[in-house]
Amino acid sequence: MDTCISQLNQQMQQHQLQAIVDSFASLSAIQQAMQLQHLYSSAQRMSVKYTYLQNIATRILTQHSLPTAIISQLNNTEQLSFFTPGLKFNHGFTQQNQQQQNVLHRLFSECSEANLPFNYVRSLMLFESNENLLQALAQVNDIGLTPVASYIANNPAPHSLPKHEFSALLALMEVEFKQNQGNINTTAFLKALLTLSQTSPEKPLSDYKILLSGAYLRCKTEQVERYLVQHK
Repeated sequence: MDTCISQLNQQMQQHQLQAIVDSFASLSAIQQAMQLQHLYSSAQRMSVKYTYLQNIATRILTQHSLPTAIISQLNNTEQLSFFTPGLKFNHGFTQQNQQQQNVLHRLFSECSEANLPFNYVRSLMLFESNENLLQALAQVNDIGLTPVASYIANNPAPHSLPKHEFSALLALMEVEFKQNQGNINTTAFLKALLTLSQTSPEKPLSDYKILLSGAYLRCKTEQVERYLVQHK
């Protein structure tokens, strides 16, 4: 066990909450991510302490920026929900790692059919005023993709979304479109979609993936299909 985890456990046992927050700044980015993940995993194991452990994480993130090292580890809605109260502070949602991914990029591009995040994220936007979350939805990563674009063009799973998740995804597209004033990086999106299609050349992209691509680009699905055929 890393010394930073031993230290955190000892501080929690002695209820030294302010010491946990104060000592966080002296840790490396990797250790900071380890401590936050330890709080999350402990909360998953001990449900009776969930709120207590979440409050510790929130206090940390209220006073310190989200360590970018943890972004690549946040890939499901349970993790996002645990850290959401803290991400509202210090521009947590728009912190980016070396690949310029924010927490939504990672969450959307790696989500599974059993753990879709769109309805949850839309709910956050509907019921909690958070400008930073809106900004995160419009941010692009190092290849020019927003979180929604990353889901469509990077996520290899051939999802057929449930109605409520599909509706939520369309709503997030509209939010992004307004945030970016209609500016879509079509070139980056199509390039990523082409790369995705070439990973399994014997298995073409699903009609549903093409449908989502057309909806995102605001074009006919025939145009998307034509591009993929012409650039094989």
